[in-house]
Amino acid sequence: MPRPPPLPGPSLSSALGELARTQQRAGRSATVGLALLGVVALASPLLGYREDLQNAREEVLGNLSSQAQVQAEALGVHLGLLEAELRRLAEHPQLIPEDGPSGLEAAMLDNAFHHSPLFSEGVALLTASGRRVWSDPPQMSLGASPLTSRTWFRRVLEEGVSEIHLLEGTDGPLVVAVPVRHGGKVTGLLVGELRAGARPLPGVRSGGADMSLLLDEQGQLLLPVPPPRFRWNAELATRVRALADAPGPIVLDDTHMLGAAARVPFQGVNNLLLAVLEDEERDIARLRRRFLGQLLFHVALLGSTLLLFTFLLRRSYRTLLAGEERLRHQETMAALGAASQLIAHEVKNALNGIQAALSLMKPAASAGEVALPVLRSQIQRLGHLARSLLSFGAPRAAPARRSCELRLLVEEALQSVRLLPEAEDVALEVHLAEGLTVHADPALLVSAIDNLVRNAVEAGAVAHDTGLRPSPWVRVSLAREDTEAVVRVEDNAGGVDPDLEPRLWEPFATARAKGVGLGLPMARTAVESHGGHLTYTRLPDGSRFTLRLPLESMS
Repeated sequence: MPRPPPLPGPSLSSALGELARTQQRAGRSATVGLALLGVVALASPLLGYREDLQNAREEVLGNLSSQAQVQAEALGVHLGLLEAELRRLAEHPQLIPEDGPSGLEAAMLDNAFHHSPLFSEGVALLTASGRRVWSDPPQMSLGASPLTSRTWFRRVLEEGVSEIHLLEGTDGPLVVAVPVRHGGKVTGLLVGELRAGARPLPGVRSGGADMSLLLDEQGQLLLPVPPPRFRWNAELATRVRALADAPGPIVLDDTHMLGAAARVPFQGVNNLLLAVLEDEERDIARLRRRFLGQLLFHVALLGSTLLLFTFLLRRSYRTLLAGEERLRHQETMAALGAASQLIAHEVKNALNGIQAALSLMKPAASAGEVALPVLRSQIQRLGHLARSLLSFGAPRAAPARRSCELRLLVEEALQSVRLLPEAEDVALEVHLAEGLTVHADPALLVSAIDNLVRNAVEAGAVAHDTGLRPSPWVRVSLAREDTEAVVRVEDNAGGVDPDLEPRLWEPFATARAKGVGLGLPMARTAVESHGGHLTYTRLPDGSRFTLRLPLESMS
């Protein structure tokens, strides 16, 4: 007796476990890699935005520094021209303020300053006591408080130098005052007033800056007057003066600005400072829009990559699961095949001995005449079971194909089924077309058709015995459809159990007490090895199995 193959060892199980662990490690690595990819993709536009913002800020500060320097020089030249024009007249020997306005003095002053564009508010001649001697226009305002109480007035009298300051307090306008001397003594002042508009400063063009500020050495805001949108104080003056040494950001009334400052070159007046400021938010708005566009692009790109990666990862994961399931199924089938082959060898040997003994026995009485056929029938059933188990457990060889008349193969399968005891209670209808030739292994096809018809006959017999179908029948037909030969096996036995349908083609799946669930899987494997198909259809009162094979001329 041939030795059955050994049962499979633990090597395949180990391989499956290692495959699962590898799959888990790959999934974790892919997740970490995807997270790193997301961080890099989002960090790239953020770092680029920060670099662009820094470069733009440096560029704006460079432009503001240049503007401040140019505007300070222009303002110094303009103020120098104003001071020189006033000094030219103040040094005229006939200009004596304390004597009052003479006709010659008034004519000289009118000729020099009448409707002059140099001083937007006007020009006035004052005595050392603060009395107005002459002015153009005649009703030119000199402020509400006494002139002698003002800092710039006293400084011109005491030090004999020119002065640039606000006319009164912090309300402007800006004045340029020069002393009038006689005999080495300051006897009066010649004062020109400039309109304290916000922008531009006298002789200065803004050059695109949002604000220009003029400060004196004490930190008082000279222009513009009054200061726009913020309250001027000593702390703010200190921060603005610091821009001359280090251009940079500054906050004015919760408004973030960038600024630079330069000293005004003007002889006789020290530490005049001109600062130019620009709204930082306006400058970075364009950069922020570009950054948001880049960020949205990167997020969309990352999102689409993530979706594609997730789709491919899920697909790979499902493929791995399917492969693992196939390996596990193969392991199970290999173990079952080895076990079934071992059992079938033992059962077949015992059945051969019993069948040989029964062939020598003769019925001794009427009871024996009934018993012997029953024993032979059961032995045939067990023999069929043993052959099925042996076929299931044996390695599958390549089909030995040849040209076959399919009708003859069906009739051969029906001949063995008609010998079943169950066939006596089931009506068998056969309709077979002739001339349908297939290129096939006859043994495999006969076995497949035998399993289909045998299952239908046995199901009909059970339905008859249980009273479900008083007249069960099985209908077998063979016909040609296009390029295929079609074998249909139909019955009225009630159909397959709905709970069993999803596992109908799995080995050892059966709802019958006498079956082992190998017939249908072996039949489908045999049919598919010939390029055909085997399908199941539920009928209102039974089942239909359809076997399709390509005809030889088209195979």
